[in-house]
Amino acid sequence: MRGTSTRAGTGTRVMVAVVAGLVLAGCGGSAQPEKTAGTGDPKGNGQPGGTLAELAVPAAYDAGRGWDQELGWVEEGAESAPVAVAPGSGTVAYVIADQAEMYVQVRRATTGKVLWTSAAWTPPGSLDDSAGYDPALIAPASVTAVSAGGREYFVAWAHGLAGRDELHDGKEIVQAQVYAADASGNAVAPLRSVDVPVEADNGTAQGDAVVRDGGAGQALVSWADGYEGHAAAIDVTSGRVTTYGDEAGAVVGMSGRGPVANASGGGFGVPDGWSSTDVAPEGAAAETGGFGADQVNGTAQTVADGKVVASWEPAGEGNENGSEDTVRTVHDAATGKVLLRAECRDRTLTQIFDTDDTVLGDSVLTSVSPGGRYLSYGWMLFDLQRGSVACLAKGVGGDEGRKDMLIGSVRDDGTAYGTVAGSDPRVAVEIPASTGTPKALPAGTEVPAYTPAGAGIFLTWIEGGGILVSGRVES
Repeated sequence: MRGTSTRAGTGTRVMVAVVAGLVLAGCGGSAQPEKTAGTGDPKGNGQPGGTLAELAVPAAYDAGRGWDQELGWVEEGAESAPVAVAPGSGTVAYVIADQAEMYVQVRRATTGKVLWTSAAWTPPGSLDDSAGYDPALIAPASVTAVSAGGREYFVAWAHGLAGRDELHDGKEIVQAQVYAADASGNAVAPLRSVDVPVEADNGTAQGDAVVRDGGAGQALVSWADGYEGHAAAIDVTSGRVTTYGDEAGAVVGMSGRGPVANASGGGFGVPDGWSSTDVAPEGAAAETGGFGADQVNGTAQTVADGKVVASWEPAGEGNENGSEDTVRTVHDAATGKVLLRAECRDRTLTQIFDTDDTVLGDSVLTSVSPGGRYLSYGWMLFDLQRGSVACLAKGVGGDEGRKDMLIGSVRDDGTAYGTVAGSDPRVAVEIPASTGTPKALPAGTEVPAYTPAGAGIFLTWIEGGGILVSGRVES
């Protein structure tokens, strides 16, 4: 799951994890939240306590019941959120920093009880260490949740230089530490540590390589070399690494039969598995105009919870205002079977950058409800059980004055939370999947970045530096 962002009222800055690149978002504030017991100390007693930060939350959550965790090491404007949620076990993982050492700590989402803390981990050196070797300058670490074989794992990772010293240049890698989500105790050792070489002729910048849940028990590592994308999949149960070159296409996720990838000539599918040409939906054109030649229609946008979200250019002429409703489909990642089809206009960004710099570029958010019934992709909310779709693109349903909205998280009851794109101050919205009709929330309301059963997880900036991870129980 991923979060979206809202403009906070007084006291906080709201943070967000975005699908492509895990971009953080934020807005202005002033008050310093109180620490809870053990919030910044890996050796803390593991019990939430102290004064809760004052957060304005949706009505489904109780602002006075929950827990807070400060991550003071995260720099303002950081590009990765070191927080992840394992929905099955209802646990939240985050990365704590102590000098040059990092720790993964895991809490119960509802009660805030600390369940385990990892042994100290020193990530590889930072790529930004251009002034010379500094053993204390380490790459920023993050964490993601991956499910495999009915068990959940947390994968802590960092992108940096390994083996760099006064005599060696070092090797660029993504280092991943794999932990069982259901571990317990202190100084928990990783089940395995994996180094993935990052090969790029033109080099990469700090934060360009990211790790996310690729599906099918794989942590998917992605990075770019100019206009070419690269990927590697880490099997969390074995530690085996599989790299994918140009011949595999642009890998967007994994299935039990191999990578789900977009082909260079258009179309998508699983090599030696299934092809989009065999599952093209009604109303989609066979080909689209490419660079100098027509290409096979169909683009896989993302893979989440064993589902592929894809887009297709429609057949026929555009509508009256020159735009067309793009055909969207949700497929079973293993077989390619179409599970749901809909039409929804492409989102139109009102600005390239939000006025408060909270969304970088044309980022799109993806989230799945804990039980898997609801799936959101950017401005679309899919009910996979009913086969219905809510489209939140600009002007949908004949309301030409309505603005674009982005969905960030969705609960098991079908309630989704998001924001109006480009709004400043940020406007938070609530969307019930049953009606698809958005409702603006009161000014200053923050929306959850994650919605595990029984709680909402909110990510907010702390005045003076760092972020606050807050769990608030359902009302």
